[in-house]
Amino acid sequence: MENKLILKKQKKFVTLFIIALFIGLTAFATVVLANQGTIKVDASVVNVRTGPGLSYDIMTQVTGGEKVTMLTEENEWYKVRLSNDQIGWIASWLIENTEVSAATNKIGVVTGEEVNIRSESNADSDILGKVTKGTELTVLFQQEGWTQVQYYGQVAWISSELIKMTESATETTTVAVAEEEDSAPIQTVTTRSSGTNIRNSPSIESGVVTTAEKGESFTYLSTEGDWYQVKLPDGQKGYVANWVVDLSADQTPAPTASVTSLAEATIVIDAGHGGNDPGALANTFYEKEVTLDTAKLVANRLRDAGANVILTRSDDTFVSLDERAVISNKSNADVFISLHYDSTEHANEISGTTTYYYHDRDIPLAEIVSGNFQEKGLLPNNDVRFGDFYVTRENTQPALLIELGYLNNDLDQLTVNTSNYQTTVAEIIYQSLNQYFIP
Repeated sequence: MENKLILKKQKKFVTLFIIALFIGLTAFATVVLANQGTIKVDASVVNVRTGPGLSYDIMTQVTGGEKVTMLTEENEWYKVRLSNDQIGWIASWLIENTEVSAATNKIGVVTGEEVNIRSESNADSDILGKVTKGTELTVLFQQEGWTQVQYYGQVAWISSELIKMTESATETTTVAVAEEEDSAPIQTVTTRSSGTNIRNSPSIESGVVTTAEKGESFTYLSTEGDWYQVKLPDGQKGYVANWVVDLSADQTPAPTASVTSLAEATIVIDAGHGGNDPGALANTFYEKEVTLDTAKLVANRLRDAGANVILTRSDDTFVSLDERAVISNKSNADVFISLHYDSTEHANEISGTTTYYYHDRDIPLAEIVSGNFQEKGLLPNNDVRFGDFYVTRENTQPALLIELGYLNNDLDQLTVNTSNYQTTVAEIIYQSLNQYFIP
């Protein structure tokens, strides 16, 4: 009888413990969920990376309209939990989010005379470049005597002893239109899509003054970083992101440092397609393979000349069109070149290279490139053409797309997948850019 009473007491204790544990876990889950926000993917396909930056590996992808749980935010990247409970990072500018905001990055000023920028947080890692005293860099975070910074669109490292933190974000340079000069041409900013937000300050965190429809135009007032200040019909002033609008071509919106040689330039080379997007098909290879091979040769040739080169992809990885354009825009590239190999509906219809531009500002560069393909190329040249491609249309930097041959043309197919052809392409692009940057 005594044993039965003890057993009943033990059962009662266990039951009470389980109930208490369940209540505690429920409360904990409620607290956790209260600190999380749901964000919706805005772009068609977005890469989920292993860390907060474009240099981190792609672990998976999410598609447009899909919702993920935001855990934290760091330097315009969101740490998210996916539907399968994987944890990764998504670029904030590729998603729609009204519940969370990006923190303002700190700015560091280089204090050493000439300082190495390294690929990792140790003195034995590769040197990506050098910066001089007074250079301002966006600081991501610091650890164990090293500071992680943004360097030409890459995540890089600098010794913490050689950089001094400031209190505010990068200063913006305002280039105002002289309103008192009646003779000055009036610039306009035109929206590319409906639902474009006009904000009260140049930041995605700021409040929305109004929402514009597709094709709506506003008077351009000034440029602040990646934002245009505009005048609204009611006289109010607001800001709109430069990557969602077009500025009338009469005037360059903001001054940039004058690049007088290729060695001073930042060049983005975009290898078309990749990953689950193979591109055009030849008999024995895909377009994504030859674009990557060619891009690497071009990059090496330009680096040999001293240029800072950024590849949108360096392996067989899918990179969305949005991200390709963003890499160019955020790195303030002096030139963006997207490399492709074409195909037609019927085999052997056309052969050769074609240079495409979208913005009129890029015609001079296109003509230089096409002229060199005409003179030195190994295939026929089809001259300069207008092309409505996303990576050039949405690019705020000088941008071209070059079709380097037709994969369903017998002659082109035999030619383009050779080291001789791709090396020739690399040399032509190098010589073209060398010409372009001559004052």
